[in-house]
Amino acid sequence: MMSFYNSFEEIFQEMKKRLTLTPTAMKLWIEPLKPLKLNNNHVMLYVESQFSKDMTMANFKTVMEEAFSDLLGFDVEVEILCSEDLTVEQKLKYGIESYADSSPKELQKELDDDDIVKTRLKNSELASNYQHTFDTFIVGDNNKLAYAACKAVVQEPSTRYNPLYIYSEPGLGKTHLLSAVKSEMEKLHPDMNIIYTTADTFTDDYVSNLRTKSNLEAFKQKYRSCDLLLIDDIQFMANKSETQQELFHTFNSLYNQNKQIIFTSDRPPKELNGIEQRLISRFEQGLLADIAPPEYETRIAIIKRKAELYGMNLPDSIVDFLADKLKTNIRQLEGAITKINALTLVTGSTPTLNMAQQVVRDIQSNHEPIPLTVEKIIAEVGKIYSVTPEDMRSQKRSSQISTARQVAIYVVNRITGLSYSNIGVEFGNRDHSTIVYAINKVKSTIKKDPTFKGMVDDMIKNLGNNA
Repeated sequence: MMSFYNSFEEIFQEMKKRLTLTPTAMKLWIEPLKPLKLNNNHVMLYVESQFSKDMTMANFKTVMEEAFSDLLGFDVEVEILCSEDLTVEQKLKYGIESYADSSPKELQKELDDDDIVKTRLKNSELASNYQHTFDTFIVGDNNKLAYAACKAVVQEPSTRYNPLYIYSEPGLGKTHLLSAVKSEMEKLHPDMNIIYTTADTFTDDYVSNLRTKSNLEAFKQKYRSCDLLLIDDIQFMANKSETQQELFHTFNSLYNQNKQIIFTSDRPPKELNGIEQRLISRFEQGLLADIAPPEYETRIAIIKRKAELYGMNLPDSIVDFLADKLKTNIRQLEGAITKINALTLVTGSTPTLNMAQQVVRDIQSNHEPIPLTVEKIIAEVGKIYSVTPEDMRSQKRSSQISTARQVAIYVVNRITGLSYSNIGVEFGNRDHSTIVYAINKVKSTIKKDPTFKGMVDDMIKNLGNNA
């Protein structure tokens, strides 16, 4: 069938004729595509922006693959690249060095004339990449203490709230506030040495530098010489004693130098199991600021702000519905607006209550955290016990390895719901009775040892939140 066409460009143009999409969808997402290459069953297309690439891949990849396959007579896989994916040489090779300005004249005129579509598309790109600053943070009764504290830290670092410890359930704005502090500090103090990291990254950085004395000294110098240290999700440092010891000394060094420190967590310090008491006392010596789920009025404001960023005018019925159904997580609220915007752009329609209802159903079911893989659980348990995944799957029976293996089996059983036989396969083809013994052993220890119970419960919670 390929012989009927003189070029991949002709194949691409014919493929477009076979798509049954709305005129708006064709204009916004298909027409801007440029055919690059057909290599066996691999189709490479190009679009200028990352946003357009993501939207097109998410919504039109499958229909284009079906159209190509129907046209060519064999299965085709479509890949879309954007400007960020290509080198200068590749752009020159494919003739797309200035593709952003080389749309067909008719299409460009149509886009220029269609101010509404053009504005929506531009706003969509801006909204999808909007910065986590104080200006974009919606303040309500649920978060005004944390917000005010962060603003005060920016105005007078190290003098009022040091350390500052912000805690809340996931998705309520802790990371937004940390990013806002970093962004504002960079503007006001461009020479300030700022480190913004997570507990996991701090741990990985520490472990990777343990190999030599010089590396360890470089690590210490890096963290103990900063002017502002921001660490997100400190709860993930639970049961990592050596890392906690390093953080303790880093904290003391910075505090004694009058440097600002901010932590976030999913719970107050007194509820942090697996964290040394001396660290907890350091967390508690500053200001503790919690963020509660947003009230109805705050949820309304968040929805309207996000819709405004997209250039959408949402009817009050949709705003009220979303605010009523999505009560505990700001990320879900913002995600709902993002999906409604995408649906309106793809279908060329206006937002409807039915559309909002479907989006909420998706969020409350399909968009829950993806179940953790067994590999991820084994790796995380292994970090706590300093045992490798290979050791856990091996026949080694040292006390440390056996305990880690039993805990990992128990956590896998709790989180994944796999059958005992399938869990056995994951742990080196162990039999059913071995898996039952491991689970019962952990259950027995949990009943007798509150500290162990707290460690296992925290591990399950942290793994679930990090999915």
